[in-house]
Amino acid sequence: MKEENSSFHLHSTQNPIKEGERISLSIPHSLQKDEFLVIIGIGCGYHAISYLKSVEDTTKILLLEPFSELETLVGTELKEKLGGVPVYYGWEKFELLDRSEWMPSSTKNLRIFIHPNYSRRYPDLSERMFSFFQKKESVSQNKLAKQEYGRLWVRNFFKHLKKSSESPDSYRILGKTLSPKTGKIGCFVGASPNLESEIDWIRQNKEKLFLLSSDTALGYLLENDIQPHAVLSIDSGLGTFYHFPEHIPENIPIFTWFGGASRIFDLKNPKIIYLSTHPLDQILGAKFYPKAPILENPSLNVAGLAVSILQSLGAESVLLKGFGFERERGKTHCRSTGYERYDRFFIDRKRSLYNSRYTPESRWRTRTSVLEILQKWSPIQILSEIDSKTQAFSGWENSLESYPSSFPGSGQNWRKLCSGISELPSEIQILLPRETRLLDPRT
Repeated sequence: MKEENSSFHLHSTQNPIKEGERISLSIPHSLQKDEFLVIIGIGCGYHAISYLKSVEDTTKILLLEPFSELETLVGTELKEKLGGVPVYYGWEKFELLDRSEWMPSSTKNLRIFIHPNYSRRYPDLSERMFSFFQKKESVSQNKLAKQEYGRLWVRNFFKHLKKSSESPDSYRILGKTLSPKTGKIGCFVGASPNLESEIDWIRQNKEKLFLLSSDTALGYLLENDIQPHAVLSIDSGLGTFYHFPEHIPENIPIFTWFGGASRIFDLKNPKIIYLSTHPLDQILGAKFYPKAPILENPSLNVAGLAVSILQSLGAESVLLKGFGFERERGKTHCRSTGYERYDRFFIDRKRSLYNSRYTPESRWRTRTSVLEILQKWSPIQILSEIDSKTQAFSGWENSLESYPSSFPGSGQNWRKLCSGISELPSEIQILLPRETRLLDPRT
């Protein structure tokens, strides 16, 4: 097939069937149960037909031909050869569709394959389509997280309100945002593989910064005799338990939220509670802490939340260490993380630590959009280095507030308060009668 008024052919002019068989070998064959494959650039379908013959399950595959003109030329005949696999023609029309019309709700990861001839001939369009699917995946991941953890967040919220009220001296609320001070720099430490090459820099400069570690990176920092000023832990899952070493110093404060992991609230470390955009956090803030910042995180990554916290503590700018998307031979995290401790239970002579955490390049590339979002959104400057004007980071404790005497209120108070909020999502409302009982006096 030849492009009109051009010498460009979509397929080989000699043996398009053999060419299609060769290209089909480059299309991902092993899909996980929560993955969905989009093949872009169908043409006459030689590679698609060859590929579909080689896979057993075709229910997780979508074919997209960006040029609608091809539908009238080959569409009817091709659809018969492809069986029930959905084929969409016309990029402009496809990008207007709601995600639910073409992607299964159980999808957690999109795999994208663009025909090499299309990539070479239409690089701008190919990049546009790839970016489109990147954004669709991030939205889907966020929605799936809410579906999976929504009930746990509500239960943990009231459970931890109750638990923290029993020992209020161990808890503080991030109750206000301090004005930024010149030379005060925060440093967030993630657990990317590049942390191992940056550890010496952190050791040399830690006294000049406010060192906020992710829970994932904590093990590696402590292993290198570096104690951060605080740890940030946001995940509510049971896996959070593995990120905290057995003998974590009890004087390290932990930033978390009431919907966070129960393991955090069992530790003796001081807890600093931030208010998130979760509806229950917003209600709590309006009732008890009207000046407390509601921390936003458009990046949906822990680094974005770290930036919001450091801004509230008075940081003028921030450094990101152990935060990168370049991998070392498929390695996704530095050493000594909770993932490594967890994976050791499943190692045998056929399964190594490397295989446990290896992520294929096609799945890893979608993560780089996080860095782009963070750089565009960040309310404070993201630095690559520090200069001589850097000052010791002090006074951040002034942003914290204690619990008022009326905190956290009874279950009846919460039920009455929430019943008057019509905008409260129904999936939260339905859980309130049961979960708020945790705050009712025992009789």
